[in-house]
Amino acid sequence: MLIKHLMKQKVHIFNLIAATIFLGSLLSSCISSKQLAYFNNIKEDSTSTIQPANIQTVISKNDILQIEISTPDPVTTARFNSAGSNGKTEYLVDETGVIKLPYLGAVKAEGLNKKQLADFITNALIKSEYAKDPIVSVRVTNFFVTILGEVVRPGNIPVPNERITLPEALAAAGDLTPYGRRNDVLLIREANGERIYKHINLNKGQMFDPEVYNLQNQDKIYVYPSRNRAASVDRTGQLISIVASVVSLVIVVYVQFIK
Repeated sequence: MLIKHLMKQKVHIFNLIAATIFLGSLLSSCISSKQLAYFNNIKEDSTSTIQPANIQTVISKNDILQIEISTPDPVTTARFNSAGSNGKTEYLVDETGVIKLPYLGAVKAEGLNKKQLADFITNALIKSEYAKDPIVSVRVTNFFVTILGEVVRPGNIPVPNERITLPEALAAAGDLTPYGRRNDVLLIREANGERIYKHINLNKGQMFDPEVYNLQNQDKIYVYPSRNRAASVDRTGQLISIVASVVSLVIVVYVQFIK
């Protein structure tokens, strides 16, 4: 009789644990594959025209510019690039949007693209007769984009070659988590003294829209959490409470009837 009683108690405990697991599975929600998939609007094989990308990085405050000035005269070249290594010099765009160059002094850089700034420096050197036939190149050495929200690896993504697309940035962040809203991703861009907000629906392939496909320096991308994320947090708390209660009950039953 005692053995049968103990066996019944063990069966009851097993049933309690099984019921807890079943309840936890009921509390979890499923996310449809359609919500997780990109490009749902592309139903059949097709071809679309790709417009040539004319990407011009616009210089902003706090950018670090690497400026190289070359001339036919090695002495003149060394004089302009003496502050840097390997004939290259870096300049910070200050809060007024200005960089300070040797001999030329303060030069307004904010709002110009790299070619416009290079042309301005070239013309200024020729006009002031500081250099003959100068060749000026400009790079942004601290080019980066920021991805926040429901991605696997949020944070800043350095872009040494100054070119990154939205799909590449999402891939570098490890893609969206299952709880990320693919139908509403926010792009934040600062340009010409304005902050621009653009909502993107990845389910419909809007990441290929020309105005968002090629990212600009210091662009910020935010992936909103879905309702399932908030629900999963609530369910996790509920499940922990249920499991704790069941464990307590099992301990009481074990102490009172089995031990």
